[in-house]
This record gives sequence, C-alpha cells and structure tokens, in this order.
Amino acid sequence: MFILATLAVIVVIGALFVGNIRQNTRDAIVLPDAAQSSQPELQPDENEPALLEVTRENVQNIVRSLRRPQYYHQTYTITRQMNGAVSETSAELWVADTRVCAVLTAAGGEKHILTDGETLYVWYAGDETARTLAASRDATMDELIGIPTYEQVGTMPPGSITDGEFITDDRYDSGQQIFAASEEGAVRRECWISLSYGLLTECILKSGGETIYDALQTGLEILAAGDETFEDIFTLPDGNTPFQN
Repeated sequence: MFILATLAVIVVIGALFVGNIRQNTRDAIVLPDAAQSSQPELQPDENEPALLEVTRENVQNIVRSLRRPQYYHQTYTITRQMNGAVSETSAELWVADTRVCAVLTAAGGEKHILTDGETLYVWYAGDETARTLAASRDATMDELIGIPTYEQVGTMPPGSITDGEFITDDRYDSGQQIFAASEEGAVRRECWISLSYGLLTECILKSGGETIYDALQTGLEILAAGDETFEDIFTLPDGNTPFQN
C-alpha cells in the first residue's frame, strides 16, 4: 500500500509539473493569429490638405493662396553681382497694415521710404525734409526697395515654371518653405517662400548659370497692432507723422 500511495503521489506531482510547463509555455510565447496581426492601413483624410505635394504644376496655385501677415519687421541682405563687381545693400522693413517703412543702407548712404500705399515719402539720412510723391498703384514696396515680389510667381506663364517643391531647409528660421523656380529667356528665378508666414525668404536670379542677384532674409519678427516696435517708425525727418494708426 505504501508503494502504491507513493506512486500515486509521484504521478500527481508529474502531472502538475507537466501542466505548469505547458501553462508557462502558453504564457511566455503568444503567437498572434495571422488574421489578427495584419492591421488595416490608415486611409488619408480626404479633407486634409496635401501640403507636401508641391509640384511645378500646382506651385502657382499654392503661392496664390499665401497671405502676408499684417504686422511684421523684416530684414534682408541684397547682393548684386555684375561683370565681377559686387554690391551689397541692407534692407529693413516695418509693416503695419497699409503703412510701410523701409530703410536701405548701402555704400552710397542711407535711404528712407515711407508709404501708406497712396502717398510716398523719400529722404536720405541727414535730410530735414522728405520728397512727397504719388505712390503708383502698380508698384509694391518690394519693388521700391529692389526685392522681387514673390506673388509674381503666381502670375507667370505656366510654361515658364520649371520647379515646385516643399522643403525644410536648416538655413532658414522661417520654417517650412515652398520652392519655386522659373525661366524666362536667359534668366532663371529661384524663390523660397515661407509657408508659415507667407513671406519671401530668399530670391536668387541667375543668368547663364551665374548668380547675379540674391535677396536673403536675415531677420523676421511677427508683430501685433500697436506694438512698441512701431513707435516713431512712421515719422518724417521733420517730426511729423503723416499717417494715422
């Protein structure tokens, strides 16, 4: 009887041991069912704009959809190269809705331009008075200070557009960029436009493969109406403020 009882205990212990091994095996290795392991592919939201899909065919529409901020302070370095001669101009812009002030600094001196889109004031450092001109409705402040207007990309003949691309470039602090290039005759124009701010980041003109012009943004502040940055900015050399806030 003792032998039979002992054998019975051994059998029970053996059964429990095997059962534990099987249970541990099931707990440690769980193979997913093939049907369950295949997750359904996420479908793109049809309402989400495909910002990354920028091509030469649609870049003009994208550029036309951009809007500039109402209030900002921006600086550029403009480099011109022709026949081995190089000239450099620093441009500083203050924009407050329709009021724009620009200061251009070059080897020839410092030029000030102030406008509200209807009246144009021009003077140089040291002047006590400003010349008053009627602002041309077709002329933009960009053109007055010698910077190509990026909106021109949207009005060019579609056949002149050679490149359109969405890029992120570490050289720029303006975030994501739209790159657009066009060729008209012997001149190639390359523009980098901030998608975040709707402002020109850089524009390069090339002739015969050589860079002849480069306007590069060197600083940008997005401001608000009444910002203290605008204090005394829209003032003529005689101290008068021609435009109302």
